[in-house]
Parts: sequence; C-alpha cells; structure tokens
Amino acid sequence: MWKDYVHRPARELWHDDEFGNVHWYCCGNPLEGRALLDGVLQAMSQPGARELRKIVEQLDACMGPPDPAAGRRR
Repeated sequence: MWKDYVHRPARELWHDDEFGNVHWYCCGNPLEGRALLDGVLQAMSQPGARELRKIVEQLDACMGPPDPAAGRRR
C-alpha cells in the first residue's frame, strides 16, 4: 500500500491531503500503513529489519523530506 501511494503523481497526493480519499475507508489508509511498518521493523530480527528498512527508506525518499512542523512528510 505504501509503495503504491508514494509512486502516485504529486497532484493526486495533494488532492488526498486537502480533501481526503474516500477509497481509504474500504482499502486502507497508506499513511497508517506506513506507521504500521515502523512497528513491524522494531519487531523483526535485525537482519530482516535491515533489509526491509532499506526498502522502506527508498520509498520514503519518494515522498520528500519530513515536514517537522506538520509532523509528516511533504
């Protein structure tokens, strides 16, 4: 879910941020999915977590730097 979300065009991400996305009610919120990945990474063995963290960091980089004022990524 997170992978599909970060590869969407920026105009669609802006639309979701401003107006919400009604499809998230049935299909899951990718931002909540990303938060869940943090918990999964902490629960995994170190070698497995290292491998998954590398993938997640690459996907996070697609979203741009974190916005500390908003507590989320831009």
